[in-house]
Amino acid sequence: MQEPLTLDDLTWVRPDWRDALLESLSRLERMLDGVQERAFRQTVVRDALQSLSAEALVAMLVLLVDRARLGNGRARAVLQELALEPTVYEQMPYARVQAAYALARAHGCDDVARMFISALDERNPTADQAFTGNDHMDAPTGVRRSAARSTDRYKLDRLVHDRDHRVIAILLDNPRITERDVVKISAMRPTRPEVLTAVARHRRWSSRYRVRKAICLNPSTPAPIARRLVPTLMRQDLQALLDTGGVTAELRDHARTMLSEREDPEGREGPYRATVDLSGDADPDELASLLASLGGESIETPAGEPIETPAGEPPCTNSD
Repeated sequence: MQEPLTLDDLTWVRPDWRDALLESLSRLERMLDGVQERAFRQTVVRDALQSLSAEALVAMLVLLVDRARLGNGRARAVLQELALEPTVYEQMPYARVQAAYALARAHGCDDVARMFISALDERNPTADQAFTGNDHMDAPTGVRRSAARSTDRYKLDRLVHDRDHRVIAILLDNPRITERDVVKISAMRPTRPEVLTAVARHRRWSSRYRVRKAICLNPSTPAPIARRLVPTLMRQDLQALLDTGGVTAELRDHARTMLSEREDPEGREGPYRATVDLSGDADPDELASLLASLGGESIETPAGEPIETPAGEPPCTNSD
């Protein structure tokens, strides 16, 4: 088993910073662990990182990545919020982000350096990919936006195929929309990158694992979003990403790196704690099935009640 990193391994961290940095990291993990509301969770993470210098920021992220790789559930939760909140680094001074990127690259911390990359997807879309209408509902954009607020299931089923991100943004807030619908939107091919960006930034749906998986596997997903979400995937889905046609070589390399880092010398995946969104009406059977797919034994809800894997049901090898 690989030994965890310590601040002694991070040569750029000044000795007089170390106690304060460790305390900041522990406080962030504790605070996030006690907050359930998505908006508040992202605020906690954003506020904790905004005041850090480039050196301290890189050090904290390196430690978080290492702790998460070794199975620390709180560290994984912090990294997940960072993956789902793409504006954290954009709100920092450009010079600080640039310095943090250069420092991470200089010390071989490529997984952390990638967090700061916000390069645009430079592919030239085909005419089909650039289409922003709806083949299943021949109506003006204003009519479709109005329909996205309706309770008419017939219309909603057709709006799932819409390629106008303004229509999709309204649709995602409709209480009649289900996770199955959002997975379908995220897996649609071809589609517009703006549509996938709207899903990835949605506070409710971006926390759903199946949605994140569909976004990562979609070749139309903007590269910065895909890079941020890849570390949140389970091992079998990282392998699926390697086998998916259309995604960039850089993204496959990123997935390959994640796979190699999660395996111990005997080729087994390291332990981890699943983060499950229990907001709204949660179906215990669905949660139990999800737990089985994660290969775990129990998930403790905010109320302290464990949900256990169905008796006699072995862990699945496919998250679907």
